[in-house]
Amino acid sequence: IVDSEQRGFVFLAGAPNDPTWGETVNNVASLYEDTRKKLVANGAEGRHRRGGFVADDSGYSFGQGQQRVGNLKHRACDQQVMDSLIGDHNLRRVANFASAALQNYVPEVFQEYDENMKALLEHDPTLRPNFPGNVFACATNNTGPQTVTTVHLDHLNYAFGMCAVTAFGNYDYKTSGHLILWDAKLIIEFPPGSTILFPSAILRHSNVCLRPEETWYSLTQYSAGGLFRYVRCGFRSLKAYLAAGHELTSEYEEWKDSWKKYPVFPA
Repeated sequence: IVDSEQRGFVFLAGAPNDPTWGETVNNVASLYEDTRKKLVANGAEGRHRRGGFVADDSGYSFGQGQQRVGNLKHRACDQQVMDSLIGDHNLRRVANFASAALQNYVPEVFQEYDENMKALLEHDPTLRPNFPGNVFACATNNTGPQTVTTVHLDHLNYAFGMCAVTAFGNYDYKTSGHLILWDAKLIIEFPPGSTILFPSAILRHSNVCLRPEETWYSLTQYSAGGLFRYVRCGFRSLKAYLAAGHELTSEYEEWKDSWKKYPVFPA
């Protein structure tokens, strides 16, 4: 999907042309269902700012008062559940398809993610990426059972980066589960097992409600903007960087340079 200058900003990556993909997707849906039940048994709540469903994050991030980049932490009772989830080969396959889609559709953004991740891991080997060979720093596992989000922005994500969302579940994608991009005035069919890439920090989004008997889960992968700022500031906070007498590129200049990383397609 392109803007008025033919610059792509939303990418419908779909799914691999592979007869085994359907089985992988069904396995992830079952995995999410099982994971949600375990998290609920441990006391997980199903209500937060994005909607009324169970979700949990994994990976590493920076922001909201952190002094340094660190791995996301879970309660002891949830850590084993999340480790089992992230270690599943079906979920890893889906996650890495989304990372490869980023490389295919938005190679300059992929390169920036890749270089930033390598710099962080070299600086701090204790950081634990979710999936080997994957450039996204963080993932939200939306285990439903009905992942219907409110209209929101993921304001802490890298503004010019891409959020990769992959959908799973038992629903009729012709009538349910569509992705709504409010600022672009788009409603997009979202079949189970398909992936969509879009800048979730600057495009308000939500998804269409489901029938009572339907289920909808999703894997959302992203990187916090604070991770890129942390590297640019010499592996320190912005506050410490500015206190040392340094300055950052103006927001306007950064906007112009970053927008150019999105590919332009012939009319």
